[in-house]
Amino acid sequence: MLTSNLMIKGNRSNYETLLRDLDIQQQDKILEIGYGPGIGINLIAERCNSCVVHGIDFSKLMYKRASKLNRKYLDDNKVTLLLGDFLDIQIDFKDYDKVFCLNLIYFWNELVPPFEKIRSLLKKGGIFCFYMAHKDFLTKKKSPDKIFNKYSIEEVTAALTKTGFGKIDHYYDRGYYIKAEN
Repeated sequence: MLTSNLMIKGNRSNYETLLRDLDIQQQDKILEIGYGPGIGINLIAERCNSCVVHGIDFSKLMYKRASKLNRKYLDDNKVTLLLGDFLDIQIDFKDYDKVFCLNLIYFWNELVPPFEKIRSLLKKGGIFCFYMAHKDFLTKKKSPDKIFNKYSIEEVTAALTKTGFGKIDHYYDRGYYIKAEN
């Protein structure tokens, strides 16, 4: 409970920035990978009357917290939450307009397979946005090597390019915000 409350408080401004970068439009189909306590999904559902929002997370605790926070949107079938590992689970819905994640790529041992899967879920012209800390920052903070894979912006950009993403933009603001178009 304490961890998810800290995640909500600490990540809210990062979510606000990501959502601005996503340029969400009415009727967009959106997927969040690693929704945690569900704040990103909640912000979208509150602001967008006709968006369809899906999320996937591997944590049962986060699934419970996100379900509680988004109960009314789940009941209205505006939001769907999946429990499972993004890399292993079959996602039946395709042609997302937008896919996003926050502080997630550190848990991927390689970048190309998840980026390929994300690209396969996006419609042509779709957008993938995410936030990450640079590997230099994680090294300075002594983030545990056994939990976090540390990537530089150059490594991430190269993996996005290798998987076929087109226009790739990024900027730094306490971490990197990356936007890639399919």
